[in-house]
Amino acid sequence: MKGPSQLRKVQLTGGSTYVVSLPKNWAKAAGIKPGDYVQLIPQPDTSLLIVPGEGKKREELSEALIDASLAENPEDTARELIACYLVGYDIIRLRFGRKAAEHRIYIKDVMRRKLVGVEIIDEAANYMTIRCLLGHVEFPVKDALSRMHIMALSMHKDAITALRERNISLAHDVAQRDDEVDRLYFFVVRQLKMATQKRFIIEEIGLTSLRDCLGYRLVAKSLERIADHAARIAQTIPTMEYQSIPDDIMAPITSMSTLSAEICQNAMKALYQLSIKKANQAIAGIAQLTELEEKVIKLILESKLHITTVVGLRLTLESIRRAAEYGADIAEIAINLTKKL
Repeated sequence: MKGPSQLRKVQLTGGSTYVVSLPKNWAKAAGIKPGDYVQLIPQPDTSLLIVPGEGKKREELSEALIDASLAENPEDTARELIACYLVGYDIIRLRFGRKAAEHRIYIKDVMRRKLVGVEIIDEAANYMTIRCLLGHVEFPVKDALSRMHIMALSMHKDAITALRERNISLAHDVAQRDDEVDRLYFFVVRQLKMATQKRFIIEEIGLTSLRDCLGYRLVAKSLERIADHAARIAQTIPTMEYQSIPDDIMAPITSMSTLSAEICQNAMKALYQLSIKKANQAIAGIAQLTELEEKVIKLILESKLHITTVVGLRLTLESIRRAAEYGADIAEIAINLTKKL
């Protein structure tokens, strides 16, 4: 319920208690009756959040209905499912029409690969009911981001190892791990969106203010993109025709990857510690990495490697640099979060 702001006078009762009356129209719309309780939550900006019927509201489960019979293909249904998940629905019901089996198979695959904490609790030929079981208290935002960070850097390290050893099996494994990072990314976005709608859960997800939500949303996206570039490196390896990459080229590529990982590592430390010094260290590393990239590109172009290898290595260098730049973006967000009015 929205309405114009109202000015209320603070009264003193009993010599020590401050009292402010609630707007009657708001109280009526919120279903508040004499004798009911409301929750008062102090906010970081000194405002006070009033949540009516909090104990009752927390027991209610939000539901969404998706009519998959209107979708032209399973991909359309999956996008709507992910949207409902991100918004924060507890229960998502899907109703199928024609090609129900095709939709169910695809939806189950998306759930397995992309969504954290969802289970099918009821299913028949023409419908499916999905429940999100993992809450924000059990897996706070910062824990999920830490997991994304560790996985993304591990993927980059293994991708470079696969490149050096031409290990196609390891390359495929790295590419598949990208799905796990995507799952965590969607889960973080779900929590942050819920926090903007229900401000009382901000502290429960491990943050201190509504302002943090935007910063951490951008951090999550940067980590997801870092993992994407690791997967891109891995997916490029099978397309290159080589037995081994000369040491004078592979060594600086490895150095670039190590420096990129250090930039990302310092950026995340800056975020966790809200350290401007570490953030600036991460950002400063970009210039050194760019200089190193230019030298490696020259070596690659002067080599006698197969054209597919030249193109693949060039894409690899770009992904290493882009991962570092996303790390620098995280460092800038960390600096922004240190400044408060």
